[in-house]
Amino acid sequence: MKFYVLDLFSGAGGLSFGLEMNKNFETVVATDFFKSSLDTLKRNMPNVSIVFGDILEKKIKKQIISESKRRKVNMVIGGPPCQGFSNKGKKLGLKDPRNFLFLEYLDIVKNLKPEIFIIENVKTLTTASNKYFINEIKKNFEKLDYIISYKVLKASDYGVPQSRERTFIIGSKTISFNFNLLKKYSKSVTVKDAISDLSYLQSGDGEFTASYVREPQSDYQKNMRKYSKKLFNHVATSHSEYALKKLSLIPPEKGKEYLPQEMLGNQKFKTTWGRLEWLNVSPTIDTRFDTPSNGKNSHPELNRAITAREAARIQSFPDNFVFLGNKTEICKQVGNAVPPLLAKTLADEIEEQYNNKKQIDSQNYKLFCDDAYNKIHEFIKNKIIVNHIITDPPYNISVENNFFTMKNPRKGIDFGAWDKEFDLLNWISDYEKILDKNGSIIIFCSYRYLSKIIEKLEISNFVVKDVLEWRKSNPMPRNINRRYVQDTEFAIWAVKNGAKWVFNKPKSKPYLRAYFEAPVVSGNERTEHPTQKSLSVMEKIIQIHTNEEEIILDPFMGSGTTGIASLINNRKFIGVELDSQYFNIAKKRINGVSAKLI
Repeated sequence: MKFYVLDLFSGAGGLSFGLEMNKNFETVVATDFFKSSLDTLKRNMPNVSIVFGDILEKKIKKQIISESKRRKVNMVIGGPPCQGFSNKGKKLGLKDPRNFLFLEYLDIVKNLKPEIFIIENVKTLTTASNKYFINEIKKNFEKLDYIISYKVLKASDYGVPQSRERTFIIGSKTISFNFNLLKKYSKSVTVKDAISDLSYLQSGDGEFTASYVREPQSDYQKNMRKYSKKLFNHVATSHSEYALKKLSLIPPEKGKEYLPQEMLGNQKFKTTWGRLEWLNVSPTIDTRFDTPSNGKNSHPELNRAITAREAARIQSFPDNFVFLGNKTEICKQVGNAVPPLLAKTLADEIEEQYNNKKQIDSQNYKLFCDDAYNKIHEFIKNKIIVNHIITDPPYNISVENNFFTMKNPRKGIDFGAWDKEFDLLNWISDYEKILDKNGSIIIFCSYRYLSKIIEKLEISNFVVKDVLEWRKSNPMPRNINRRYVQDTEFAIWAVKNGAKWVFNKPKSKPYLRAYFEAPVVSGNERTEHPTQKSLSVMEKIIQIHTNEEEIILDPFMGSGTTGIASLINNRKFIGVELDSQYFNIAKKRINGVSAKLI
């Protein structure tokens, strides 16, 4: 799919430029009310139609919409200011006058109806006022028929030598974007990787000395210089004698604490008068990186602030990206930009997910590598109906342990981050909406949360019928002199209110007990998933509680055991799994079983 982009509040175009690093994205319209920023964008992306002016003016807004329609825009991006998103602004919400630019963004989306949009904003947007504002934003865009996903992203995770953190909100007409599939770098890019090859200007040195005098020392430097024969925007700030004296007192890669007290003046904040560190990532580059007293922006060794080119490198702009305007304007353009490499990561993953590279669509089963909390909105929109939900969500029982102190250490019950702070309850009411009127739901859980899940089911149009047990014939003995052996896992069986539910009791048995006995998963059946369920237990549950040809959904698929049991017993299956590692395990297992059944 080809994406034609409108960049609102574009600035110098960092977000657009990064998206265009993927050939399937093309920025066709950009707008801002800073002329120098648009000059920079046009210099580097000459095919863009520029609309200069204030979006609040009807004439300008009409021009943006008209030009976007002419150039077939199907994607809107931008970072609308949202100063009203604070605890004080909660009384007015999105009606707070300080949020007017956000509302203009919303209105543009309403007019153009793009396939997808991206909003970039401050990190605290997702948590302000107990998530009040992010929920307001979601609600308003969901009214326009968009599926909303959001996450705070840290630039250093995606190849940018900077600790910058920002919120990204993605709305799509057709997919629930899974941020967890973004490809992270295994190792951070450092300040040294970014700028150590640039010419070492002194305070006040200008472009007449700015040239490549060192060979690139890292892959990052090679990529930054790849398309550039000349070095632009590498001009050192001319500092006062007083500032130079202060800088000279700071040892290489150190901060204000090394300055003599008598030299500090009114500089009272710990984050001022500091140097970058060669072997670490940079703090967030802001619009005043040319001022030594403003944060930790000074060169690691030299007595000067970093240049615009060095700041641009740290923001991941390549050297052939030229900034236009005076010094203050250029600093704003660089500091306000979205790092292009982060934008490229988003573009690559959007393309992947739109091309369905993270899902399997077979005749008898559909598998999605996605967040169940987002995917449900896509299911509802596409009017998916399932007969049963059988699932084993995270138990929220993982705790850090001290088993490493034992002679023969073991992992214990620390399964990882995915089993901590998981929202155990709020998925239930949404998934009830896609369950058939005679449907049932079976949820595995820890004994600690039985009452909470039962209560949630009962207020979500379910009637709880029983608590099932998996009794393990060979449980792992733990602390046997002080506790009972933990040999049982629980599952709650509920049906929709008024349902004619399925219960296939074998005719050969006078009655069924609500437990299933089977050993802990081992041998060839065992996968890397730490909480894998027994296939024999899942088969028995499916045989009793579902009929052939019915559709079983598992929103927390894990290693895919529910899917395998469904296919073996001639049921259809839909599985959703957030973790790409476990998704690939489930995909391999289910594909293998399916091939044998053909």
